[in-house]
Amino acid sequence: MLLAWNVSAEGERRIEVLWYTYADPMSRYRSMIRSLASVVHTIPASGGIRWHLTFFDPTTPRPAFERFDVLVIQSGEAFLTGDENEKTNMVPDFRSILSNRRYIERARGDRTFLTGSDADLHAMVGDTGNAPVKEGGFRITCNPVFVATTCWDGAAGHVINAINWAAGGRGLGIVSFVAAEFPNSRWWLHPDSFLREELSGLRSYSSLVVVFGPGRRDNAPVIPSAMSTHRLNAGLTSKGLSNWNNSFHAGFRRAIPGYVPVVLSGRYPDLALAIATDGTLRHRAAARPTSSRGPQ
Repeated sequence: MLLAWNVSAEGERRIEVLWYTYADPMSRYRSMIRSLASVVHTIPASGGIRWHLTFFDPTTPRPAFERFDVLVIQSGEAFLTGDENEKTNMVPDFRSILSNRRYIERARGDRTFLTGSDADLHAMVGDTGNAPVKEGGFRITCNPVFVATTCWDGAAGHVINAINWAAGGRGLGIVSFVAAEFPNSRWWLHPDSFLREELSGLRSYSSLVVVFGPGRRDNAPVIPSAMSTHRLNAGLTSKGLSNWNNSFHAGFRRAIPGYVPVVLSGRYPDLALAIATDGTLRHRAAARPTSSRGPQ
């Protein structure tokens, strides 16, 4: 399978990552994503792929989407998004995802990954279901975050696998973390969302997309055997994705045309917790041949 990684003269594989965030420029969220991008290629399970990171937010000019390998969209969980000196979270703001719908659609390729998890946030604090529980019932986190060998089978691996996989197709890959929980966060089914037609039939989040809410979140995900060797689940286990307090905040009906379940719900038998395109959805960019792209 040919993957859309740029190969430098030195033979390094590099992807262009466009990360949409509403977090303050001085937030811990942005600083931690920068840290992840700076070390991701050193993590053995990542395959040595380097990320060239560009942030995109509600105040920046429209980027040239077609120049990027993957668009990553921050979750609706707004923790760690305010100025670190002020400790106030930002209100989720996805207006530039919505207002740029036609430009995203024009650049969009054949790989999209949607997860009901806010793994972008959990990766920053080192959450993994393999960590022991300390006195008081709180789970120990991996340390140092991102790079400790114990981090991969958890939030970090869920994030990195998704981004590297989505960047490896034709055109602009998409990774979206959960669009739920905080006010103004439910953009997936907004009338101007580029995902609405795919996740719809659908007039509300009570149909193909289910937001769990307090007391109903899923901390017992299941990686189906058919997807256990898929690149999206490389190095991951059901246990590692479990019990992040909380791991998954939303789910998807299993039978969404064009998508396959990547992680199943252990609490809700008819739901998937993460889904990915199966190659049957056709977008304009999907028909473009890869240019100077390297093999896996």
